[in-house]
Amino acid sequence: MSIKTHNDSKVGDILYLTELKGDAPVSVYVIRGDKGDMLVDTGFGSTYRPICKWISANGFNITDIMITHAHPDHDWNAARLKELFGARIWLGREDVPLIRNFSSQPQVATDKRFEMRVKWITFWTGTPFFKSKPYEPDIIIDENIDDTARKYGYDVKFIPLPGHTYGSYGIFEDGVLYAGDAYAVIDGVPMLPPHAASVELMNRSYSKITELAPRYLACGHGLPFEFECT
Repeated sequence: MSIKTHNDSKVGDILYLTELKGDAPVSVYVIRGDKGDMLVDTGFGSTYRPICKWISANGFNITDIMITHAHPDHDWNAARLKELFGARIWLGREDVPLIRNFSSQPQVATDKRFEMRVKWITFWTGTPFFKSKPYEPDIIIDENIDDTARKYGYDVKFIPLPGHTYGSYGIFEDGVLYAGDAYAVIDGVPMLPPHAASVELMNRSYSKITELAPRYLACGHGLPFEFECT
């Protein structure tokens, strides 16, 4: 398994770890705060040990875990890392029922070439082998979340980015948008993700991203990159 982090290759000041596996490498991030540090997403089971080593090697003080959306490739290690660090878990309100219940929100292919991919994902997420461990969010992300973030020492803005899931959120800080799966890098190509709960909402969220005009996008899949609005 190959891992790349900000220690290997810098992209702005983004603190990232990417598991280079398959055509949609899984990425997690750390946002530094005044009172602790926030881990953004938690990867798959195979990402757990690399995340722990990365956090330890860099001296991150993880007090918070923000899940951009409750799909298993993002929340798989949430329960273990919460227990390890005693961290608070943050999750969008609309995605709470999605925890361990992938089929509770529809997923449709965003392009015909991804139809078999969606069928495969839908099948496996319906089995007990493709579910994260149970967890409950400590902080529900809603319209008042920026005040809560400041309370815990984070000078960031939470951005609702529904589409891939109904409760997807990103975080905007210093020209970087931590976008979850509102956008993705597939086979090295930045694009809209292969599947969505609502393609219409996903397109609206992409319009929101272009209006925000971040310098960098830090997505849940693929290495972070300098963003050029299209």
